[in-house]
Formats: sequence, structure tokens, C-alpha cells
Amino acid sequence: MRRRATRPNVFRGLKRFGVYSTDWKYILIPTGVAYLLPFVFGLWFGYVPLGFPLGLFTFLVLLGTLNYLRLSKPECWLSHKFDAETDRRAAFRAPLNSELETTDWIRD
Repeated sequence: MRRRATRPNVFRGLKRFGVYSTDWKYILIPTGVAYLLPFVFGLWFGYVPLGFPLGLFTFLVLLGTLNYLRLSKPECWLSHKFDAETDRRAAFRAPLNSELETTDWIRD
């Protein structure tokens, strides 16, 4: 059987509109909230429900912001930043001898 060439971009992230597929949740969730909340509270601007222009504006602003941020950042930069903020930027280290006894996790 003949060996076939593999494509070099198979494992690269998929970008749509300049945003990686892993970052779309940071655009779609706030856009959905900005679109639905004016309908829940009954906010209208004349005969136009405020959810439509507010949702569209939120989508365009977030899309532009993430495109701007992604020009010089690596692929999973945003999710790593959020993880660091939730961990309060704590430095991780190996457990000390007093914190972890070897007999707790090694069985003979």
C-alpha cells in the first residue's frame, strides 16, 4: 500500500470571519443576551424592538474586537486568560511532602 501525503493544515483551528471556532462562544452568548433581554423587558424604540439593533451592534462590536485581539495572539489565548482570572493567577506547584503522603496513592 502506497503512503499518502497528509495535509499540513489538518490540525489547525477553523476560522470563520477571522475568529477561531473555540472563541465563538464569547461572541454568541453575549449577543444572544443582548438580543433577548429587550424582548423580556418589552423595550421598543418606536415600532422597532430594541433587541434587534442592540443584538446586531453587540455582534459586530464583539466580532471586531476579537478580530483585533487575534491579530497578535495565539489560538486559545482568550480561554487561557479567563482560566487565569478564575484561578486568581495562582502559581501552581507540586505538592510538598507534608501535603501528600506517598502511601496515599502508591499501593504495593
